[in-house]
Amino acid sequence: MRRTFSIILLIHLVFLGIFLPVGVNAQEEKVLSAEGNSGLMVEGRLALLAITAYIDEQIGCMVKLLETVATTKEAQSGKWDKVKPLLVGVEKRAVPAVIFFARPNGTYFTTEKGMIDKNIKDRLYFSAVMAGNISVGELLISRSTGKNVTVVAVPVRAEGQVVGLLGASIYLDEINKKVLQALRLPDNMIFYAFDDNFITALHFRPEFIFQDPTKLRNPSLANAAKEIIANREGHTSYQFEGKIRDVIYHTSSFTGWHIVLGVVRE
Repeated sequence: MRRTFSIILLIHLVFLGIFLPVGVNAQEEKVLSAEGNSGLMVEGRLALLAITAYIDEQIGCMVKLLETVATTKEAQSGKWDKVKPLLVGVEKRAVPAVIFFARPNGTYFTTEKGMIDKNIKDRLYFSAVMAGNISVGELLISRSTGKNVTVVAVPVRAEGQVVGLLGASIYLDEINKKVLQALRLPDNMIFYAFDDNFITALHFRPEFIFQDPTKLRNPSLANAAKEIIANREGHTSYQFEGKIRDVIYHTSSFTGWHIVLGVVRE
């Protein structure tokens, strides 16, 4: 609760301190410029970092829970009937998601449906996790539900070998809802996040989730998206739907997503 309040406070500091002067005069329209606005820029970056931390925390909580289960003898047994009760417990304690266990051959089980008649061996995260790494932030369409998700997955080790993986396909619409409830953005402020493949993970207008900003027939937005990916952190402006959008952005070192916060002006 305390962290959520701090995000709301920072957002409104940005609204009052940075974005309110927009349009007063030609010089003040450069609200995101480092020149003459360094103090205000600090407030904006603090708000952006707070948002990023909140998103990372929501997803990171799932990673920690899965890592804990992966160390148990139930998970290390490789037997679904033994590990399932623990994963059902994870499902009740984290953001809404499909929780699953996969074997080294790519067959997998979910807490909701049991064994799935599909295979995930071709997923990018699968090979990374079977090599002993943790995977966070990959955006996919779930094969078991058909929904837009972000996948987190951790390896299960037994006797020095990776014997499977535990994963969660977190529903993007659900985590988006939680983030927007925490932010409570003023009407003229915007927020969204997308990955290096230009897939939108989160958006203040949910209908844009999983869309590619470079394919919306808007060169100004497309150029801004490419700039954001190239620079990783900074500020820019672009036109969309007939209005100027001044934004600041930051790349999460945890998910790899580019988090964007800004204001819409005439």
